Amino acid sequence: MLRPIYLQPGDKVALISPSGVATKEQLDAACSLLTSWELEPVPGQHVLSRHGRLAGTDEERLHDLQTALDAEDIRAIWCMAGDYGMLRIVQEADYSIFQGNPKWVIGMNDITVLHAKLHSLGIESLHAFMPSDYNTTSPEVVTQLRNFLFGIISSYAIPAHPFNRPGIVETEMIGGMLQWVHNLHDTCIERNTRGTILFIEDPSDDLYEIDRNVKCMKYAGKFQHLAGLVVGEFGKESTPEFKAEVYKLIHDAVEDYTYPVCFGLPAGHVRDNFPLILGANVELVVHPKGAELHFP
Repeated sequence: MLRPIYLQPGDKVALISPSGVATKEQLDAACSLLTSWELEPVPGQHVLSRHGRLAGTDEERLHDLQTALDAEDIRAIWCMAGDYGMLRIVQEADYSIFQGNPKWVIGMNDITVLHAKLHSLGIESLHAFMPSDYNTTSPEVVTQLRNFLFGIISSYAIPAHPFNRPGIVETEMIGGMLQWVHNLHDTCIERNTRGTILFIEDPSDDLYEIDRNVKCMKYAGKFQHLAGLVVGEFGKESTPEFKAEVYKLIHDAVEDYTYPVCFGLPAGHVRDNFPLILGANVELVVHPKGAELHFP
């Protein structure tokens, strides 16, 4: 996978809404944050547009995405919000200029679709909080995103979990929001999961919805040929009992396999949502005292 160039002070960051609606307050907060990092925010022409529950028409959202992908002086693209809409435009965009001049694409939730597309093109991206979640994100996570963008990359140490399966593997990590990882199966957008470390998280607080997605993935063979599995956070305001049930059903779905499995990575739709470089060749180490995730 090709890694975009790390940012430097003075670099420009596009702020676009390729999916759900963003507010003026969220845009102002994102601009202030980027400015405090000595970066120059560049809002898309239609960043505050609205068309039903979408951030503008397909044509408007595609215009801003394409402009940001093509602009030579834009060094990162920060998606404002998730919800829905990326699937409607992801295949309409032209990535030829972007492939010759890749830049960091930052987001999660519905942006999982764009991550998958970029990974199929061989380009790394950042699973991280978006401006729509800024007010509910911990200061430590905000600092970590800034560090990752500027090339200060940290490893993660994750506490032990009874469902963990020990092992060591080094390979590409892909994934994102569980619902989209499931929905993209066998589409032209999907990055094949065979031989990869799959990362999954999801904002749903509906146990049956998560169970349905996990079961369908298992029956489709998506868990069978992995090299490793990393399970992040589930639900937005879920109880420990809910997360325990989710982790149990995921554990049951992969218990017949032998690759290392790590539960409890602090990444997902929660306050402590630490950034991940998806598409990167990472080392996952799972041992009795916990787990470690090392980025190159």
